[in-house]
Amino acid sequence: MKLVILDDYERTTDRISFEQLSLANVKVEIFYDQAEGDELVNRIRNADIIIPIRERTHFTRELLLRLPNLKLIAQTGSGIAHIDKEAAEEQGIEILTTPGGSQAVTELVFGLMIAHARQILPLDQGLKQNKWPIAMGIGLAGKTLGLIGLGKIGAGVAGIAKAFGMRVIAWGPRLTEERALLHDVEYVELEQLFSQSDFFSVHVRLVPETRNLIKAEHFKMMKRNAFFINTSRGEIVDEEALVQALEEKQIAGAGLDVFTQEPLKAAHPLTELDNVILTPHIGWKTDSTVEMFLNKALDNVIKYLKNKAKLKN
Repeated sequence: MKLVILDDYERTTDRISFEQLSLANVKVEIFYDQAEGDELVNRIRNADIIIPIRERTHFTRELLLRLPNLKLIAQTGSGIAHIDKEAAEEQGIEILTTPGGSQAVTELVFGLMIAHARQILPLDQGLKQNKWPIAMGIGLAGKTLGLIGLGKIGAGVAGIAKAFGMRVIAWGPRLTEERALLHDVEYVELEQLFSQSDFFSVHVRLVPETRNLIKAEHFKMMKRNAFFINTSRGEIVDEEALVQALEEKQIAGAGLDVFTQEPLKAAHPLTELDNVILTPHIGWKTDSTVEMFLNKALDNVIKYLKNKAKLKN
């Protein structure tokens, strides 16, 4: 049996033990870069099991149809928007996931928020240019944080915001007032969320109903001093509308870890703006989180193999 691990840019697998797979006579092949088209197919054509590192490779119907041996995709993380689930089910390909990296994402949200509020990046650059910049920071206490989505990550962000003395309001496609109150958060309608928030953070999953959920009309509702944060998925936001809102200073700025197309293309309009902080989809990427993803994915593979062995016996 063959297992292929894809897109291990960071070589996290160097720190992972594959002893149990070796004992189960599973051959492991690891690829440290990304491939597309025929090159990708050649890498995984004979794979029985694939462990994709996050969502870097998209498993479209066309691709899955070219993988006759594939029986299991052991996903690292909880998101499977990059997998054509219907096509996988039709071909009898099982999909197993791991817990998400909620703590790591929560930490990045506040890193982006504080970097903007205290103007850390421009002040750092000013000092490195032998200047002593004059700037007035923004305090978080007393400000309103609006959350789209109040799942595990959103609730974690809400808890930290409360510790900073912020007012927290939230809306979600299925969020209720009762569920919001469990986290000491005020439920509001979407329009109120945009008009009342000083800081805004996206924490819903990418599903058909949330694709392009945030549009130009919503940015026009926001305060001119509002700061928009997205560490969820780029496709949830109309990226062109966001660029326009930033260019026209409809909002003060944005902190973005996710984009409609990743990696971000060279000379993308977002890279030309001085009121946006960009990170290359690192919300989940801490040493402990990545190792947890891989170890949990390997646990899923071992359990899958044991269940198959039981069925044979």
